[in-house]
Amino acid sequence: MKFIPNSPSLHPNYPHRFPHKGVLPEGHYYTLTWGISYDFGGMTTVALERSSAFARQDNRQIEILTLSTELKDQDRERELRDEGRIDRRVHVRNIWKDLTSWSDRKLRRMVGTSELDQDAVNDVLIRTATDWNESRKDSDETLLQVDRYHDGGALLLSDRLDMKERGQRGGRRISLFDRKRNVIAQWSSARAFYHAWLDATIGDEPSYLISDSSFTGGLVFDYRRDNVILCQVVHNHFLSDPNGSNLGELTDGKIRYVSHIDSFDVVTTLTDQQRRDMDEAELSSDRLRTVSNLTENLNGDPIAPRVRDQGVMIARLVSQKRVEDAVRAIGKAIAHAPSITLDVYGDGDDQPDLTDLIDQLSVADAIRLHGHMPGAKKNFHLSSFSLLTSRYEGQGLVVLESMSAGCIPISYAVNYGPADIIDDGVNGFVVPAGDVDALADAILRFLAMPEDKVQEMRRAAIARAADYFEAPIVRRWGEVFAELSFEPIVRLDHLRAVLNEATADGQNVHVVIDVEGLEECDPEDVYISWKSRTGNFYGRVAADYDGKDVRAAIPIRRLSAIPVGYFDFSVDLVAGRNFNRARIASKNSNISNFSDVLKLYTTKHGNFSGQILQPQ
Repeated sequence: MKFIPNSPSLHPNYPHRFPHKGVLPEGHYYTLTWGISYDFGGMTTVALERSSAFARQDNRQIEILTLSTELKDQDRERELRDEGRIDRRVHVRNIWKDLTSWSDRKLRRMVGTSELDQDAVNDVLIRTATDWNESRKDSDETLLQVDRYHDGGALLLSDRLDMKERGQRGGRRISLFDRKRNVIAQWSSARAFYHAWLDATIGDEPSYLISDSSFTGGLVFDYRRDNVILCQVVHNHFLSDPNGSNLGELTDGKIRYVSHIDSFDVVTTLTDQQRRDMDEAELSSDRLRTVSNLTENLNGDPIAPRVRDQGVMIARLVSQKRVEDAVRAIGKAIAHAPSITLDVYGDGDDQPDLTDLIDQLSVADAIRLHGHMPGAKKNFHLSSFSLLTSRYEGQGLVVLESMSAGCIPISYAVNYGPADIIDDGVNGFVVPAGDVDALADAILRFLAMPEDKVQEMRRAAIARAADYFEAPIVRRWGEVFAELSFEPIVRLDHLRAVLNEATADGQNVHVVIDVEGLEECDPEDVYISWKSRTGNFYGRVAADYDGKDVRAAIPIRRLSAIPVGYFDFSVDLVAGRNFNRARIASKNSNISNFSDVLKLYTTKHGNFSGQILQPQ
């Protein structure tokens, strides 16, 4: 994000027993993530830091909601606070810690979505140990059932995953019990079960729920409540091939929520470029906003003495980070600057290969692999320059941390982040992605600069990092949330789309579709969307709607990225907070095929679909 508005507070102070500062709109604030492991990475770090920044900047309590069973017996809140990871006003809650400690009265706040079947108690497994769960698996170790218990030994829940045919995974029933083994509530999916806990946790008060992980995004995209503003943060690239077309295959972890972006009130990207790329793919109807990650003020000193040829790199040793390019660049630069060094902090599967490469290039005296080290970013204060050689980034927070410490970043121009943050030659260096020679040249260019120019560059880097300190970033969150409203959400329970005409020619698929059941909803945007049955190919195009018919021309080039196989069409309707999607009913008599690339057809269930006949 090149510019973050430096506007005054958007909201007045509110009378409150815990007086807020008005930086964020009034309401309760929740962060949702799967878990907080002991070796968590950048996404969790960002979620913790943002939650603490909300607490500090607006003097409010924030709750981090977690779903992992691993947190049931862990006091992560205390541990994180002792480590200085979270503010005292930030609290960590876990669904399993809640459920196993709640009274029967509190458990009854969990509202089921399936008709109660009290016979579920007959499926409960015989308890064989004092552990809090019992499980049943098939001969291939596929989980078929897990029962969970209160700490006191009473049955809590039975999750059976072979409801269609016992012993064969398929169909699900989650049953919640009181301490007398009466069924309180039941659900047919984990998603509905998690939604019930969110309802019990959030209640009816105006609230803001920010989902950080792709996995939780896939769980809550349809968690639509009038009193809950639902937000998803895109922490990393949305494409399976980050260097491919913006219309290409989506990443496996993001497909569920990215194909439902308009189900959220807002989805934030870390950079303007990613927002533009996602807009180009028509993934959203004005739901996307840019809100950068924040970076800690590391209080860099531009005139503190540093060894000019001492470099640092903080990165996981994995393919995405492409650390081997940094090794090769140092290997080239060392021929002209023999005293150059690079300290690398991070663990990963690539460590053995990197060690071999360092030996092959005879640079073991110059490049040191330190492994993972808590607090590694303190080394930005001791080093003169840093390297980033990733294949792609969500933003490249490590660049901001380096700049905040006055350590000059030298980075590949990858999507996303570095080129938006660094002004080449002013506060750092940006070179073409994958160009090891250019990276080595940039290192040498920096080493040859006069000291006064280097100090000037360090000042500029520190000043640039200040744009991403917590105060302006939290203000930006306040601006984004202030755009949104708690207007009622309309669900079109009787929405129906019927194909009147479809023709595939050499260039386009032309469709005319009748839409029924809109009631009083007047859609602002209408799309024709499609999803492949194999892989993660999803897309959509804007359609025209005249109050009765939906008309669209879908370029075949948009569909040709799908591999040989089948895909399904739907109609998407967007109006305010409302998003409704319907499969398109069809008959083969309304379909005409004149394309060698694909064939349109009606499925056995009477829906409109297509088949890619040959690869493009």
